[in-house]
Amino acid sequence: MKKLYVSAAAIVLATAVCVSLGFSYEVPDDEKQQGLTGVYDVADSGAVGYVTYEDGKPTIYVKADKETQAAQLPADQSISDIVMLPGGKKLFYVSTDKTMTDGSGSIVHEVDIMEGTDVVLFEEDAIITELAMDEGEPNRLFYLQAGVYTNYSPVAAEYPHEFDIFTYDIAKKKHHRLTELQKYSMASLQVSGIEQAVYVQMDNDLESTTPEELYEANQRIFQIPLDRPDQPKIIFMPMETGDLYDFALIPDHTTLIYQAVAGTNDRGIYEYELFGYNWGTMQTERLTFQKEHAARPVYGADQKLYYMVDYNFAGRQPDYTLFRMELNGSETEQVPLRGAAD
Repeated sequence: MKKLYVSAAAIVLATAVCVSLGFSYEVPDDEKQQGLTGVYDVADSGAVGYVTYEDGKPTIYVKADKETQAAQLPADQSISDIVMLPGGKKLFYVSTDKTMTDGSGSIVHEVDIMEGTDVVLFEEDAIITELAMDEGEPNRLFYLQAGVYTNYSPVAAEYPHEFDIFTYDIAKKKHHRLTELQKYSMASLQVSGIEQAVYVQMDNDLESTTPEELYEANQRIFQIPLDRPDQPKIIFMPMETGDLYDFALIPDHTTLIYQAVAGTNDRGIYEYELFGYNWGTMQTERLTFQKEHAARPVYGADQKLYYMVDYNFAGRQPDYTLFRMELNGSETEQVPLRGAAD
């Protein structure tokens, strides 16, 4: 045991000396973060843009007739979101520090897949978590931006908070703050050019005035008109519906696909599945039975539902696989991607 203590002390001393001299331990490339992330998008052409890690470097590939590397960043960066443009030949993505701090900023890039170019569209001294576009609003990029990176409780980890929705006019190169909500969290941003509205998931606490009401608030989906952003409207769901997370609206708006907790496994970890609520029949149907963590539903132009499954949810290293299914549940298939779970 003494030998163990001496060895440990020697390691600590050696480490301290190295740090004081300006040295740091470099993790070999083959031991750095590897594999598919949950970040992806599907173009109207059927092309799938997705983010994977290669030797710790966040890398974007686009899978169409062939697979093309569209971008790669240094290992100290991360890619928060991507959005495929119509035709599948261009995309936008947002990057930030892999280890975020209250001083982290974001860079939004524009990639021409055919030309092989990656240019900076704009930079912000704040954390941008999501991007969204719609054919009906081809010159405006919508994004979620956090006002702070902090912890609201001494026992909570630091995360981005105080979210609002912003837009960027690509032609005029001008930013516009659409909302003044400063929400604790916002996610799953979507745009409808036809309805001139954005949709987003957030707490249903706009009318809460007491701590008890805030505690009882559910995660819901809101429609925010572009011409009246101060009048968010909650999307109807049955009263007994629990918290909703990721979601996708079917274009005819008769069905809402959403993520919710379906149960727990034998380790007490939540299992997330996808459900569909039909406003015509007012019926809810469970769509996936993965008994894992199904998330990020995307409705493709092929009229199929895409979604990610993390087979190591709540584990140290996520293990993602992309699936594609018929809405009626008759057929589900894996979409082969680089770095996906076997």
